[in-house]
Amino acid sequence: MVKNTGKLAAAFAAVSIAAFGGSLPKPSYDGYVVAADASTEDAEWSKVVNALEKKHKAQVVRYDGIEGLPGLVIELRKTRPKYVCFVAKPEAVGRNFVAAAFQAMRLLDDDPCGDAIWGIVTGYSAEDALRLASAPDARTVRSMASSMGGPGILNSWDSGFASDEGSAERFWLKRPGGANEQVPTNGSIAKTLADAFNTVPVDYFVTSGHARERNWQIIYNQNKGMLVHTPEAGLRFIEPGGKVGYDLTNASLRVYIGAGNCLIGHVDSRACMATAWMRTAGVEQFAGYTVPSWYGFMGWGVKGLFEQGRYSLPEARFLENERLLWEQGRVQGGQDGKGLAYDRDTFAFYGDPAQRILFPKDTTPYSLAVKGDKVDVEFLADCEFKEFNNVKGSSRPVMAILSELPPGNALFGADGKEMPRSLVTERFLLFPLTGKHVAGEKLSFRIGER
Repeated sequence: MVKNTGKLAAAFAAVSIAAFGGSLPKPSYDGYVVAADASTEDAEWSKVVNALEKKHKAQVVRYDGIEGLPGLVIELRKTRPKYVCFVAKPEAVGRNFVAAAFQAMRLLDDDPCGDAIWGIVTGYSAEDALRLASAPDARTVRSMASSMGGPGILNSWDSGFASDEGSAERFWLKRPGGANEQVPTNGSIAKTLADAFNTVPVDYFVTSGHARERNWQIIYNQNKGMLVHTPEAGLRFIEPGGKVGYDLTNASLRVYIGAGNCLIGHVDSRACMATAWMRTAGVEQFAGYTVPSWYGFMGWGVKGLFEQGRYSLPEARFLENERLLWEQGRVQGGQDGKGLAYDRDTFAFYGDPAQRILFPKDTTPYSLAVKGDKVDVEFLADCEFKEFNNVKGSSRPVMAILSELPPGNALFGADGKEMPRSLVTERFLLFPLTGKHVAGEKLSFRIGER
């Protein structure tokens, strides 16, 4: 379980409005802060900070390691930015830092919710981190790869490939302009995957199965080969026994989500799986667990929300974490209560939090418009919202990141009554719906003071 030192916890607890005296300023909806660790003041890492500062017309604020986060919070409460990008060397962004950063980003105002969309820019080298910092703001995912493949998984994509973590003999491939087809692995899923990565354009890769900071097992619970990082933080698929390997030399990824992997997002040293994907495969945005994964709320939830197409990966991570906090308000004990507490501060995102890499189509079954105090929902397809005793089996509530300060802290229905379990903060709104709804149906709500 992730822990903070007693000293750090006490320092966070002491952060309050009294820390700088006076009332809180309004949030800055286009504000961007580069939070630069003290270790990045050397010539090479300063280029990373400067690139983000120039790209986003950002404010740069310095902090000194994990123990410096409470002081950083006090500074950020003065400006209350929309985005915070931590820049730090890989040795300074382990699981305890990720947990502390989650907690710090909930302290920019006086409610218990998240207050900024945030991420970490790091890398095996400053050059790798600079590529993340300099990446274009907008991209579209056109091709994909998955470790959870099936016959139709590639049908809607320009190109891609998919292994099946349950079988080393099942592999699907779609080359640009070609058809989706199942191809033989000829006894080596490791070589098949390496050849695919080096010859087929892929923007997005999502994985599950066993992993650690140093490796990923291709087939779940079977000794059929692994992906490992090299000492120089490259990536190599290896056969069982490790004597035969195939390097990734021409991968072209942009986004990686370790939705169901243990530890793959834990940057515990300069050379690890996360930094290797950034260095070898062109990854600009990486999300994964810093701890062993067993509950999976954040990993699978972020994947699902990102793949709906409305939100970028850092936005999806932000909203899904707010959903987790909201669920904790009604679920305290049992397996769900333990799982939510376990997942809360453990799913890391590496990359520029303002960079918007999106799926090509928004498949959310409703549109949502917020203008002033009015919230309008229109259903684009028939759908049903369900709530089960099991949190992960329930329907996701309606969620939206707000683009301006809402005129209140509560949501009211057409009957004038406050919507049960709704949540309105200065950054987002969230409310559950129940029952069946049909395409073309419209619902209206109002934001006001409780």
